[in-house]
Amino acid sequence: MKTNFTFVKYIVLSVLILGFSLQSKADGFGFNFNSTPTLLSGSSLAVGAKYKFNNVASGTDAIVTIVSATGGATVTILDDNTTTKPEAFSPAIHIPAFSTGMVEFKIEFVNGSGNLKIIDTLCATAMDIDGNSTLHEMDALDMGGSSILTYLSNALELNVVQTATQYLATNIAGIEYSGVDTAAKNVMFTLTRNNVGSFTYKAGAANLGAAITRQKGIYFKGFNYVAAGPLAVKYSSFDATVVDQSVVLKWITEEEINSNHFEVERSFDGTHFTTIALVLDGFENGSKKSYQFKDNSTELKTASVVYYRLKEVDNNGQGTYTNILVVKLKAKEGVVIQTTPNPFTENLNVRFTATENGVALINVVNNNGQQVLSKLTDITKGYVTIQLNGLAKLAPGMYVAQLNVNGVVIGTQKIIKN
Repeated sequence: MKTNFTFVKYIVLSVLILGFSLQSKADGFGFNFNSTPTLLSGSSLAVGAKYKFNNVASGTDAIVTIVSATGGATVTILDDNTTTKPEAFSPAIHIPAFSTGMVEFKIEFVNGSGNLKIIDTLCATAMDIDGNSTLHEMDALDMGGSSILTYLSNALELNVVQTATQYLATNIAGIEYSGVDTAAKNVMFTLTRNNVGSFTYKAGAANLGAAITRQKGIYFKGFNYVAAGPLAVKYSSFDATVVDQSVVLKWITEEEINSNHFEVERSFDGTHFTTIALVLDGFENGSKKSYQFKDNSTELKTASVVYYRLKEVDNNGQGTYTNILVVKLKAKEGVVIQTTPNPFTENLNVRFTATENGVALINVVNNNGQQVLSKLTDITKGYVTIQLNGLAKLAPGMYVAQLNVNGVVIGTQKIIKN
């Protein structure tokens, strides 16, 4: 059974194993992967390769096996000790263009005789699960049994899903963080279990842009994820419409707590953003509040794609970002989205005519602006039907299905769940 654990305040999940203490969950047993690994068998950096890290702890070695690779993903560096946390296990993963790729590692702890060593309390923290407008990193941990999951869920940047004993975290905010460090708690999570000698780690990304190599990292220590206060702004929607050679941004808030103003940020490469406007106040729309900004910049005339995000600034000067909108200024002709059935109960078909080969990404977003479902699939030019299954668990109400083709938002369609 698959269970979605997204956006619950300060989550501590799964079954607590008898004998766990709060201290063990926060601290755990540390390991140091700062030594040079030795290839024991297989071809270097290929699936099936097995490596040994000596003395990751007193009397303990680590065996790392590259178990599998999907979506064309490959390992370019097994462990990069030039990263911010050299004691972490830090592989570099190459993801092809327009692909969702993952590499699976098995990490075993052994004693000097090579026999499996059972660790009293094992903490593994997946770090720097970030991204940008066309890239969303994904990390998964599986300790083979009932575990404790902790992460800063109210940061609204990771979607964490449990399937059996595996926990998969996917970046949904599209915000890049420099380096690979445990300071960025918004984009990391920790899994903890007692009496375990091995676990699996999957690292990769959903890539809707050019081929890219990303640095990943597992840090063998737990963390106390202090939940922040309530979000200053709760969004109902944030969207963009192209009008002639201008872009009209609209957003609606359901709730505002100590919010001071909004800053509209724009980018032409999806990475480097600049502030182009300050929006101080909106107008009342029943119990909600509506905002609008029109971008008439002359720079839009020569651009084909532009990226926008909002920065909400609190009264204390702190800011939080929305997801990034990708707006195609030169629209593809003849692309019409159809969703059936609408209203739906369990399954939904999204139909459209693709004007080119590539990759389609469908995101389903709720009224709070939170992504509740995402499906990535290869498409060929012509009539396309993509089926979304397993929607019965969604709460009844209004949602938006957003279609991205080759990294560009083609259109959206309002859908209703009965």
